[in-house]
Amino acid sequence: MPRENRFSRASKPSDAWLMAGRVSLVACVLFFFDLPATRAATTSNAESSIGMNLAGVSYYSSEQPFLNIFKATNGWITHGATWDTGEEAYLNLDANGWPITLSAVNDPNPQQFTSVGMMVQMNMPNTPNGFYPGGQYVVLYQGQGTITYSFDAVKNTALSTPGRDVINVTPSGGGIFLQITRTDPNRTGNYIRNIQVVQASEESALNSGQVFNARFLNLMKNFRVLRFMGWLHTNGSQLASWSSRPLTTKAFWGGASGVPIEVAIQLANAVSADAWLNVPAMADDNYITQFATLVHGMLGPTQKVYVEYSNETWNYTFSQAAWIQAQGQAEWPRANASPFDLNRNWFGQRTAQMCDILKSVWGADAGRVICVLGAQAANTYTATESLNCPLWAGEAPCASHGIGAIAIAPYFGGNVATDWTALPNGGGLSNVFTEINSGGLISGDGGGYLAQASAWEAAYAPVASSYHVPLIAYEGGQSFISFPNGLNANGTNNALTDLYFAINRDSRMGAAYTKYLQQWKANGGELFVLLGDIEAYSQYGEWGALESIMQTTSPLSAAPPKWEAIQNFITDNACWWSGCAGTVANAPKAPSNVRVTP
Repeated sequence: MPRENRFSRASKPSDAWLMAGRVSLVACVLFFFDLPATRAATTSNAESSIGMNLAGVSYYSSEQPFLNIFKATNGWITHGATWDTGEEAYLNLDANGWPITLSAVNDPNPQQFTSVGMMVQMNMPNTPNGFYPGGQYVVLYQGQGTITYSFDAVKNTALSTPGRDVINVTPSGGGIFLQITRTDPNRTGNYIRNIQVVQASEESALNSGQVFNARFLNLMKNFRVLRFMGWLHTNGSQLASWSSRPLTTKAFWGGASGVPIEVAIQLANAVSADAWLNVPAMADDNYITQFATLVHGMLGPTQKVYVEYSNETWNYTFSQAAWIQAQGQAEWPRANASPFDLNRNWFGQRTAQMCDILKSVWGADAGRVICVLGAQAANTYTATESLNCPLWAGEAPCASHGIGAIAIAPYFGGNVATDWTALPNGGGLSNVFTEINSGGLISGDGGGYLAQASAWEAAYAPVASSYHVPLIAYEGGQSFISFPNGLNANGTNNALTDLYFAINRDSRMGAAYTKYLQQWKANGGELFVLLGDIEAYSQYGEWGALESIMQTTSPLSAAPPKWEAIQNFITDNACWWSGCAGTVANAPKAPSNVRVTP
């Protein structure tokens, strides 16, 4: 399945609207909130300098963080004579997304579907440890009707009782197909709902209220910050009002619906990590106020929250960039400014307004809120114009509204010569790592991809210093993407994609990550939040430090090279900026009055 488009992440911009190289014309007096000297921590992340982006939640995501694996699904599929009749919009669903009946509502054509189904754990990568855990699973549900199972699952009729099916699962790339073929047969309103699918060995943990599987928590324990941009489905979000946000009671949290904020905070609390949360571009003031109130009440008492307005608002690959530009044009119709300047100014204004609301709601705890201004790594103007925001009459500069960090994504990598795929004896792989480390084969400048990223970082360091804020990274890592050139005519992967997979599985990529993170530290960067944690490789990128939650990570020498390099960097490089070390004794517990529905 296609992942989000990241094509322009690492390449140096050339479009006129980026206006590369421009410098700030506005001097500003800054107000900077001091951060608390201590933060909640575990023994694993107390001095960690690295954070991690979480992959988007989906039935095909190999991250699979939840005990109830049904929560990672995307939505119902209507089935009839064909696999998908395309009638999902006409399903009769309750407020939480459960089918009340198997009859269509307002379908302009005669109904074709006779059942609804859901894929679970489909297209998982095949690792030496398997696609995903096999054995017995338990399907818990309320209501009356019939659920059938196929693909990797077979119902164990002898062990099943109403409301609790037992299925025997033999994992493959097909996954588990769960299908409601009959619901509420007596027409009493007791339709099938609240389906939970869990490994039999984890049933008691699920019933006790646990949300996350232990293996996933163990993988997250060393990271200082968890960034939930993918979980919250930030890119392209149409969410504007608080009343429309995803709730924990929803049938599924995958796909466009997004994971509820409560679940993100519960994960941060579970591993005593700071939370990095993204506010949707269209969010109104009430959304931001309610968001701030919820997070303040739920986040552990000494953990920090990094709050970023949307994501990559300078990047017109994502719809929020054009939407923000339109807001700027509407607010300053007579401004003698380029469309991109309107984008940058309105983005700065909205970030400042968001920060004012957050700090106000958090009151005495405002120092635990870090308002992040995201910018393009290759172009310091994307930060300075937003921080100065000269078009915001009477309120400029935006930097004076408590913005606490400039964040960039200094990815390394790019396209390679397709004829390298035909070089014998690993010649293509060697050429790629030559270009990464020293260049000369493509770039011609002798610098290479790592040197390019280092130059971006070095250019940003004095900018951040001039605004008295740290330079941090909201994303980063390698960025080799073979799409669309990495496909055969029939849509399957070709040799270029295979080369990119091999690059990321090669031990030299681990060495490249070590050098990459060391140069970030040398260039004055502070917190670095890598992208990403666990994601299967595809022609759309090899973003995961792990390809699957099933991969071996202990001993560390047996782990994939990127993961090993990241963990070793955390161990060997205690955080180096003032006040960064955490206090294990103060590690928080999740508030007892908050319960997230599994």
